[in-house]
Amino acid sequence: MTDAHPVDPSQIERHFEQVLSSADEANLTLVRDVLEETPDRWYGQLVVSVYGSLSGQQDREAALPAAAAIELLRGYVRLRSRLFVTLTDDHAHSLTLDPTAALLAGDYLYTAGFSSLRSAPDSTPGDCFGVLTSCLETITEAFACTYTPPEPTEYATVLGETAGSLGAGAAGLGAALAGGDGPTRQHCERLGRGLSTAKQVNHVLDTDPGDAIVVPATFDEAQFRRHAKQGRDEAARALDTMPEAVDVTRLRAFAEATATKQDQRR
Repeated sequence: MTDAHPVDPSQIERHFEQVLSSADEANLTLVRDVLEETPDRWYGQLVVSVYGSLSGQQDREAALPAAAAIELLRGYVRLRSRLFVTLTDDHAHSLTLDPTAALLAGDYLYTAGFSSLRSAPDSTPGDCFGVLTSCLETITEAFACTYTPPEPTEYATVLGETAGSLGAGAAGLGAALAGGDGPTRQHCERLGRGLSTAKQVNHVLDTDPGDAIVVPATFDEAQFRRHAKQGRDEAARALDTMPEAVDVTRLRAFAEATATKQDQRR
């Protein structure tokens, strides 16, 4: 297994199997559906990659609860974005959801994400809780700005506050678990935000926009490509300015693997 892929996705999924079984019992089928839509577990992989790079640990088991937590929050964000589309679009389409089912499933996912942190090492769950809370608050504010008239936020900016915040949260969780200090965490969060923003912008450009985290009615492709470049540049600067004590080899491998996959889809 290479450092670019620090854990198999199934290792992360193992930590939310109980979530899936409980959701099945509650008849919340959307929970399982939305988690199965993102099998790469990219955000969870980012948690583990940052943790491994900062701590020097080869055994990444300690990071898996946090990796599961950010993937559960990822599912929450996808459901919430689709719910907003359902409530603001007058025409039925593939993203149309039953509002009650989407609300219940979304609430279940973010609650389960916080619950997952209880399995993190005893010394860090408080820090991780704060990272996840901050991440969720930023995303909630982005949704509010996007769908509040009269001047909704530019879609490219929304990506930075949703997908970008998920990336920053994932990297922040990994840094918190590894005991990184404040400046190191900030560098890691910048890395995660930049990589995630570029990844999601390219996802919108290269695939059906209906599969994006937040769905735009229209968007400027040139502006989006500039936004993706800004994300990549931010990630590169974060890597270049990491404290000398941090071995960035694994993080560079992860960033390069992400960029390579994006290039292969074009």
